[in-house]
Amino acid sequence: MKKVVGSVLALVVVAVAGLGIWFVAEYRGARVDTVGKVDFDRPMAIPEIAGSTVEADGTRVFELDIQKGTTDLGKAQPTRTWGINGPFLGPTLRASRGEKVRIEATNSLGEPTTLHWHGMHLPAEMDGGPHQMIEAGATWEPHWEINQPAATLWYHPHLHGETASHVYNGLAGLFILDDPSESDLGLPDTYGVDDLPVMVQDKNFDDDGQFDDSHSIFSNLGVLGEEILVNGTPSPYAEVGTESVRLRLLNGSGGRTFNFTFDDARTFELIATDGGLLDAPAAMDRLQLAPGERAEIVVDFSPGRRPFSAARSWPETATASPAVTPVSTSCSCVRPRPSLLRRTCPGPLPPSIASTRQLRRRLEALSCRA
Repeated sequence: MKKVVGSVLALVVVAVAGLGIWFVAEYRGARVDTVGKVDFDRPMAIPEIAGSTVEADGTRVFELDIQKGTTDLGKAQPTRTWGINGPFLGPTLRASRGEKVRIEATNSLGEPTTLHWHGMHLPAEMDGGPHQMIEAGATWEPHWEINQPAATLWYHPHLHGETASHVYNGLAGLFILDDPSESDLGLPDTYGVDDLPVMVQDKNFDDDGQFDDSHSIFSNLGVLGEEILVNGTPSPYAEVGTESVRLRLLNGSGGRTFNFTFDDARTFELIATDGGLLDAPAAMDRLQLAPGERAEIVVDFSPGRRPFSAARSWPETATASPAVTPVSTSCSCVRPRPSLLRRTCPGPLPPSIASTRQLRRRLEALSCRA
């Protein structure tokens, strides 16, 4: 009897050990290293600024059409995608503090969804959660007044049990809030030129080039993709014509944490996080963003610096849990165009608070060094 019990216990120990090894292997299978393997041969898409109209009472109105389409993502055939006012992802919405806004969101998907304004201060009934479904063919018209400082926000579905899949298919976009006080800081502010949106998402594809959002039954993180898209672009690069460039970073992935850095370890200035501008910039060479987090950084691409610099995600440590270790992967690259480089020196410092003066001094050092 003792031998039988001992044999059963041994079998259980072996089975549990085997399951543990498989469990770890499943998680480690999501660790990806693409450094040196990405060609950076596609211009990075810049989402268009959404058109809007202003009514007699000053309300800014955006018309959004949530739809299905197909997109060339570098596979043998077009990938089926979802988008807003286009086949994949959505336009960048932009409004100023103090403005009243109304969104006319029409659902052309053929199934229910929602639109949630991530990071926005607004009434609960306008928030776009699971209790505010937009049925197929219906139009939802939330409205509110912008009453918060300048910030980089984003919008996406937020329906019960389906948020991840709807975002994975492509329903996401930036919502930039402007504030008159920000203009005094001399920050790079020409959208698409020296002020670039950078939405990073990881994806898996099946053999037919379609999105594959399946994941391990033991994973509570969601999908951990093996390919990186930036603004919906595979293998992207961006050419810049100014010395100081502002990057509005968004981790739009469902489960992957990224540590953003540059391959030459150059430092950059963190100027804003989820809630808006910091009191003073923070110099760093690496920045971690979890899913849904945003940050704004200013990077120096002045003459004499390395002409090619790839933004990448770097693993935390070799001993970090495989469940949360970020990918070591190239995300995108920025190529300065020497023929277009210009000095972007702010003018005289305006009378302002000490933190603002400190931010301006840092920007002048970035933009106007000898």
